[in-house]
Amino acid sequence: TEDSRERLRRFLEDDVHSKAQEAFSSPLDALSVADLTAAQRVELDTTLTYRLAQCYLNLGVLQAQRRRLPRAADLFQEAADLVPELPQVQYSLGVARFNSGQFERAIQPLSRALGEQQENLQLRRMLALAWLNTGGYAQAAELLVDDPGRASDRSLQYAYGVALVRSGRAEQAETVFAGLQARTPDWPELHVVLGLAAAQQDDFDAAIESLERAIDLKPDVADAHSTLGDIHMRHGRLEEAERELRTELDYRPNDFQALYLLATVLELAGDSAEALDILDSLLATRPRAANARYLKGKILLAQGNAAAAQIQLETAASLNPADPEIHYQLGIALQRQGRANEARVAF
Repeated sequence: TEDSRERLRRFLEDDVHSKAQEAFSSPLDALSVADLTAAQRVELDTTLTYRLAQCYLNLGVLQAQRRRLPRAADLFQEAADLVPELPQVQYSLGVARFNSGQFERAIQPLSRALGEQQENLQLRRMLALAWLNTGGYAQAAELLVDDPGRASDRSLQYAYGVALVRSGRAEQAETVFAGLQARTPDWPELHVVLGLAAAQQDDFDAAIESLERAIDLKPDVADAHSTLGDIHMRHGRLEEAERELRTELDYRPNDFQALYLLATVLELAGDSAEALDILDSLLATRPRAANARYLKGKILLAQGNAAAAQIQLETAASLNPADPEIHYQLGIALQRQGRANEARVAF
């Protein structure tokens, strides 16, 4: 008993690679498996799989109680892989991934858990925020549109407005933001989203005014400098765009959107070497980013490397098949390699 307690203590301290983690003896050592019939073997396999999943779930709970959330999430994942329908496993996995900041990996288990608990508002909001943090703005807006607590909860209302703006529904977001602005006129993050909404409607003067107001209130407010950089880039003011984007990155060095926009500005300014370095670092962490794949392919194509460009553009097209610009660049890459029939399909 003391030996078992000591090994369990070491396990709970996450010393999973210690040499002290010797194997536990198997209860099957005392079982004559060879004497079982085929049906009994199936039954035993099902029972053991379920019990093993329960063990992983319980170990995950113990780790979560100690706030070791990444370790807890990995244990919940083991349980979910064994028995996906195990009670509470999808919920526990989704919550652990979400609270660990692993938003993309939280979406699937949270969606499955919500399917089992349709009336769970906390779960619905968590899933909405996971989508919001991973760029699924339309999905986030759909989850929040009928939330009964949204009107009285400033943070929920703000998240809903952001989801609307980011999914291209700036006009619909105006009503949401009007109420928020009346209640909190000096909220810097709100002015950023108002700037985004104005920019979507091509009212760039109003957008710049809102964004500069946000920066006056809070110089390091998220997305203000990058949005200004985006506006300057659209108007061909590349030096101003680069300055704003680098300022954003001074505050948030790993901001994906700011890095992508900076790579775009550098490509337009003719600095393809730094642009490619930025894109390679982005794709190392987010290999399924279609826009980064597309831009890298476009740069490689401009450098005369049509074969390498084709690889990037085909990947981008598989990730975002509705973007005509990707297919256009892919057609050019194929055409330059003498593959006229394939280029025709792309065009």
